[in-house]
Amino acid sequence: MSKLIALIILSLPLLSYTYPKHVKETLRELSPNVFGVFGVYEQVNKQNRGFISNAYFVVTKDGVFVIDALSTYILGRELVETIRTKTRLPIKYVLITHYHTDHFYGVKALKEAGAVIIAHPWSYSYLADDASKRMFNARLEILGEELLKGTELIGPDITTSSSMVIRLGDELFEIHHWCKAHTDGDLVVWMPKRKILFAGDLVFGGRVPFLGSGNSRTWLLCLEKIKELSPEILLPGHGEPLYGKEDISKQVGWTMNYIKDIRSVVKKLYEGGYSVEEVRDKANEEMLKINPEYSQLSVFFEVNPVNAYYLYFEIEREILEEQR
Repeated sequence: MSKLIALIILSLPLLSYTYPKHVKETLRELSPNVFGVFGVYEQVNKQNRGFISNAYFVVTKDGVFVIDALSTYILGRELVETIRTKTRLPIKYVLITHYHTDHFYGVKALKEAGAVIIAHPWSYSYLADDASKRMFNARLEILGEELLKGTELIGPDITTSSSMVIRLGDELFEIHHWCKAHTDGDLVVWMPKRKILFAGDLVFGGRVPFLGSGNSRTWLLCLEKIKELSPEILLPGHGEPLYGKEDISKQVGWTMNYIKDIRSVVKKLYEGGYSVEEVRDKANEEMLKINPEYSQLSVFFEVNPVNAYYLYFEIEREILEEQR
C-alpha cells in the first residue's frame, strides 16, 4: 500500500488539466433554448487558446441572438459552429457586453455569419485609441500569429448608450447601459418574460474582477440595479451560471464586497501617504487582512495589485473633487 501511495504522489506532477479543443465541448443548455459556452478561470495563454470568458446564445423561432463573441476569430468561428449544432436558423444579432479583448475579438466570425453587431458607442472610442492597438500586440505576443489568425478589431453596426429593445421570434431582449462599471461602456441583456439577465462582467464568479478601465464607485450602483431587477437566472461573463435569487444575491454581494474592500484599502493607503507603487505592492497583504479567503480566488495575486494601481488614481480624483 505504501508503495502505491508513493507511486501516486510521484505521478501527480504528470497530471495536467485538459483544455477543451473546441468551444462546443463546454456547451450547456441553461434554460430552454438558452445555451452557453464557458472559458477557464485563467489569464490568456497559449494552452487555453484565449478561451477565458463565456458566451451565450438564445434560439428563437426567427433566429439566434448571441451575447459576446469570445477572444479570437478562431474561437468566434468555433462559437458559430457550436450554434450550428443546435439550429440552422440565421444568426441575427450579437450583443457585445463590453469592448474587452476576451469578449469582442471573435466578432468577425459572427459578422461573417450574418449577425448585426450591437455595442455601446464607447467601443468606437476604444478602437480609436492607440491603447487598443497596444493591447492587440500584447495578445499577439502571448498567443502567437497562429492562434490570433483572422482576428480583427471590428466596431459595432448599432450602438446604444441608454436602452433599446429587440423582439426576435417570441422573445424580448432589453439592452441596457446603467452606468460606467467594468468599463465605460457596459451593456446587459434582460429577458423580462424569462427573468434571465446576461450580466457581462458586472458580476464575477470564481475570479477577481478587473477594475482598471471603468469606474468602481458607479459599478456599485450597477450592482444595486441588478438587485432591484431580481433575476431568476444570471449569466456572467466569467464563471458559472447563477440560479435562484439567493445564489444570485450572494454573488452580487460578493462582487460588491470585493470592490468596497479594495477601495477601502487603497483609500487608507493613499491617505497614509503611500505612493502608487507602494499601494500596489501592499494591496494583497492588506486585502487578506480583511478576508483571507481572497487568496483562494483565481488570479487574485496577479490582478488585485493591478486593481490597486488603477484605483489609486480613481480615489485620488474623488478626493480632489471633494476638496473643491
